Amino acid sequence: MKKKYITLKYEGFTNQLLILVVILLLIPIILSMYLFYMLHSTELGIINSHRKVLEEAMNQLDSSMNSSFDEILSGLNVGNLQRRDQEKALNQALKPVVDNVKKKYPNMDMGFYSEEFDVILDGDNEHLHENFSTRRKRNFDDALKTNNMVFEVLGQGGDGQLETYRPLRRDGKIIGAIWANEDIKPIQKRVDQIQQVVYVVMILGVVLAFGGAFSLISKFAKNVNEIKKGLNIMGNDPTFMLPKATGELGQITDAVNDMFNKLIDIQNYNELILTSIDDGIITIDKNEKIMSFNSTAGAMLDLDSNCIEKKIDEVFPPDFPLSYYLKNTLIEGKAVKDKDLIFENFTDGPRHLLVSTSLMINVRQELVGALLHFRDITELSRLRESVNRQKRLASLGKLVAGVAHEIRSPLTSITGYMQFWNKGRVPSSKSLNIVNQELNRLISVTDKLLQFARPSRAVFEPYELNILIRRAVQFFRDIHGSSDVKISCNCAENLPLAWIDAHQMEQVLSNILYNAYQAINRTGNLEITTWLEKERNMLCVGVRDNGCGIPKDVIQNMFEPFYTTKSKGTGLGLSIAKEIISAHNGEIQVESELNVGTMVVIYLPMFIGDDMNVKSVDSR
Repeated sequence: MKKKYITLKYEGFTNQLLILVVILLLIPIILSMYLFYMLHSTELGIINSHRKVLEEAMNQLDSSMNSSFDEILSGLNVGNLQRRDQEKALNQALKPVVDNVKKKYPNMDMGFYSEEFDVILDGDNEHLHENFSTRRKRNFDDALKTNNMVFEVLGQGGDGQLETYRPLRRDGKIIGAIWANEDIKPIQKRVDQIQQVVYVVMILGVVLAFGGAFSLISKFAKNVNEIKKGLNIMGNDPTFMLPKATGELGQITDAVNDMFNKLIDIQNYNELILTSIDDGIITIDKNEKIMSFNSTAGAMLDLDSNCIEKKIDEVFPPDFPLSYYLKNTLIEGKAVKDKDLIFENFTDGPRHLLVSTSLMINVRQELVGALLHFRDITELSRLRESVNRQKRLASLGKLVAGVAHEIRSPLTSITGYMQFWNKGRVPSSKSLNIVNQELNRLISVTDKLLQFARPSRAVFEPYELNILIRRAVQFFRDIHGSSDVKISCNCAENLPLAWIDAHQMEQVLSNILYNAYQAINRTGNLEITTWLEKERNMLCVGVRDNGCGIPKDVIQNMFEPFYTTKSKGTGLGLSIAKEIISAHNGEIQVESELNVGTMVVIYLPMFIGDDMNVKSVDSR
């Protein structure tokens, strides 16, 4: 198995920068650690060495005094003197001993401590009791109590001292203590010399490290500035490419050039697509400023390059429908799908447009603006009207035949009676009733025919669909109510308002309910439901019965005028209903199964909040 070795390429800028950062971090850390170690170890070493010297001085002081304090006082014959005079006599007697040891250790102060007199004895009666502080008293007590040496470092810098205390024992009994102290000045002087050396080394290392870093960073900054200038040029000149750089910066410039080429290709591709399509497209940003538009939109709406970066209200008048839908989508977040609009303010006449809007979301799911898409379907609408006109003309023959059939029968009866009466016969009440019934039949057929041929103009308004359903069902119950017919309503709550002519839609529902009532033969169940079809963005009304059902061949023709399977029907009711629903931009669907029942579904548009078309809501 081959071993894998990790190799570093030092010529890369990233590796150079990493190595330099490591050096910059390591040099101060190592120097600081070295300084701390040197100062700490040196100071401790010097203090320990001076402590040993202090201990030696105290040992010599101990060995130089051959007797106890009591023996010295007995030899001085001062027992009859006062206590203070005895202290002075004892201190004076110890002076030669202290001075003799001081000659060997000239930089130290030393002496004795008498537990009995509780006084420091250093041979100087002039300053007796003056240097006996609470701290020194505590150190003497600690040494006597623990029977061990007490060592203490006092003060900072050149004003400090090293002090030592140890018990003084004679004849197996502790009679006091020996002390010695020394100034720290010599120790601090040596430590200062070491600090100077270490600081010089540290400063040299930092200067060298930062000098190298500055050189490398200067080189890096120069290359970055060149790239920055190149990027500014690229923003105005799509043919410019960044010059090749060294190391990883060279890889960056290559990647930027490659990405820029792809962006240019994508931009050209998008512009080609937008230029090629016949639909108009306008985009705005979150601040309602126009970001872009294609040539079709520019030609139809008379836009030029000066419109870019302008607010949409500065380009279009306040009541312009397209800007209304675009702003409403951006502010409310409600997109418009295939809104059918007719605009009169075009130079070449009115235009029939199909308008859609949508929000523009980037890959980070952030809102960046809104898009308007509109299609000119003027010619398509004219073609559709022409086709519808031809269909109407084609069905005119069937219509005329149906009219002739519906009128011929009552006219025959009326003509027969008229001929009979012209012969001098007196009309009977029965014959007059028959003629009256036939005349009413002719009037009914004529009215329905006129309604089919020229339906009343729909007056659209936002209306609550459930209110309409409940009113139509209540009216139907009042007219056709029966204990054998069960009518139920299942209306969805919180439905959006419908955009309908309430009077016409009530007529449609009455017609469909009556057909269902006839299908169940006046005994069975009728169920009316409402719901929102989210996929189609439409409101739905469903009428279900459990009647005899409708054959498939009948469903295909049931909306044709004068097509009926009833013996006394005219065949115009469902045709009129379909015409009304089509005028609402709605749709009607029928599903049926023989001997099971029929489901009729009506799709109606929702009210989308178009303030230009809003009328007062029916409060009935």
